[in-house]
Amino acid sequence: MVYLDNAATSRFKPQSVVHAVVTELKNAANPGRGAHGASIRAAANVMEARDSVRMLIHNPSAEVIFTKNCTEALNVAIFGALKDGGHAVATVNEHNSALRPLHELERLGKIRLTILPPSRDGAVNPDDVGRAIKPDTRLVCVNHISNVTGAKADIDEIAKITAKNAVIFLVDAAQSLGHVDIDMKKTGIDLIAAAGHKGLHGPQGTGFLAFNGRIKLKPLIIGGTGTASDSVYQPSAPPEAFESGTVNTPGICGLSEGIKWTVKNAAEIRARIESLTRELIGGLSSIRNVALYTPPSALNGVVAFNIKNMTSSEVGDLLNEKYDIAVRTGLHCAPLVHRALGTLKSGAVRASVGYNNDIKDIKKLLSAVSETALLRQ
Repeated sequence: MVYLDNAATSRFKPQSVVHAVVTELKNAANPGRGAHGASIRAAANVMEARDSVRMLIHNPSAEVIFTKNCTEALNVAIFGALKDGGHAVATVNEHNSALRPLHELERLGKIRLTILPPSRDGAVNPDDVGRAIKPDTRLVCVNHISNVTGAKADIDEIAKITAKNAVIFLVDAAQSLGHVDIDMKKTGIDLIAAAGHKGLHGPQGTGFLAFNGRIKLKPLIIGGTGTASDSVYQPSAPPEAFESGTVNTPGICGLSEGIKWTVKNAAEIRARIESLTRELIGGLSSIRNVALYTPPSALNGVVAFNIKNMTSSEVGDLLNEKYDIAVRTGLHCAPLVHRALGTLKSGAVRASVGYNNDIKDIKKLLSAVSETALLRQ
């Protein structure tokens, strides 16, 4: 199979990730839930994983809480940052993991919400963010790299604007971390939500939220934390306050190793993805009856397109059954992007490049698309 669905989950997992998961499973213990050696060792491994995240985002003082995915991380960030209401700003490029919490708060009358359209390059214009900020704006939420088109927001410039206006800035880095370097401390981003199983090459069921200590959030889940066990009330200090119950220690250990491997091989990973994405965009743009939605400058591994007179599902099924090529089709949990693109009914075909791919994979996809598109003339 030619696997081009890395934006959903990266297929390549380093051996160090597999080894870390298996080792932790074979030596299972509950971190922070005992004074015996096995529990202490597991707790130390989780602590090391937090340091791996801090190293990744260049912020040694960041609070780091582990979640089961980026969706949970975004929910903790959004409901926590907007616990007192106010106004929020987001973009049409947001994933439903951000849009649905924001719209739910708006539906309940807790907040007012402004959704910004993209500029011609598919990303939000930082100046539009500045113009949207009001005196009671509490949060700006921006998807760094669109999971539909691959368009990349200028989070450095947006961070300057939010800092100037004393507004909390949340970055959805699900599609960017591992492909793009983010310096949280230098940029001044307040919260970063990420998935462990995409560009960081970790296991599924892992994610994290990193945030500055000055940001006061509230946990979504309340329960046992292994700390302050003499009280029936939830402790307030991170990370324990946000990690009630038993954490996914094998997954977290795997994520830690995935981060280390990704950082070590970052130059090679980014060069490969950029090169293959450029080849894919160039090839698709030259095929008749193909509509390309990814801008030429978006060399981030995510490429969206359609074939004339075919739904995205029809194309995806054909690529799978006839050519053994795996892509993603439909709306990709991002309805506002498709409304802007005019693809709300048809959806779009998304091919997403990862470390597992090479030029032969791209050529096979282009050949299959070209052959299919010819039949639509």
